Amino acid sequence: MTLSVPHRRITVGATANLRDIGDYPAGSTRTQWGRLFRSDAPRTVDGLTALGLRTVIDLRDDAELDAQPTGLHAIVPAVLHRPLRPRPLVTADVLGAPDRLAELYIGMLRHRGPQLARIVTDLARPGALPALVHCAAGKDRTGVVVALVLSAIGVPDDVVVADYALTGDHLTPAFFATLPAASAATDEGVETLRGARPESMAAMLRFLADEHRGARAYLIRHGTPAEAIEHLRTALTH
Repeated sequence: MTLSVPHRRITVGATANLRDIGDYPAGSTRTQWGRLFRSDAPRTVDGLTALGLRTVIDLRDDAELDAQPTGLHAIVPAVLHRPLRPRPLVTADVLGAPDRLAELYIGMLRHRGPQLARIVTDLARPGALPALVHCAAGKDRTGVVVALVLSAIGVPDDVVVADYALTGDHLTPAFFATLPAASAATDEGVETLRGARPESMAAMLRFLADEHRGARAYLIRHGTPAEAIEHLRTALTH
């Protein structure tokens, strides 16, 4: 499946991985362009005002925020700090797993459920969209959050996987070399977690289906109201 249409990746904010999640099938509807964006941390605000953002969800921890401020507070009404803290989850079991990224993502689902549910609830607030979700690289923390959102509103697994895998087209070794030392992506050993293999996201989605009956049930179990998911689905689709 090819999703790299010309207007999916947006080259503003000195970003490497800013993308629009519009025009994906979601049941009998499709996601709208210009409603939800995913990204690495913007280096500048240049050009970002054109997105009309009402909310930014920043998934980085305090040290990452201090090392690389984005300046988004100056142009976005609500910039919400929602750290997911992946560092403690990068254990010997993760690094020794056949699919390290899948193990990390499943670990995030196991240990960050309330935080993930809060983020989705934030996005479902009336007036929250257009919104941007970002971390340092826009791959792992952002990938899990966006996958949960897309899956919960009915986007098929193969499309969720393909959206995640697009990250591999944009993040190069040179990009990772520019990240501040405070970024989780620069930790020793984490270079083995820098890919974006479709199989890793597919494994996470299988875990959701097998252990939680899918993303929607997982989010509700961890605190997202069912009506909030329905509101988000309506706000994101047409």
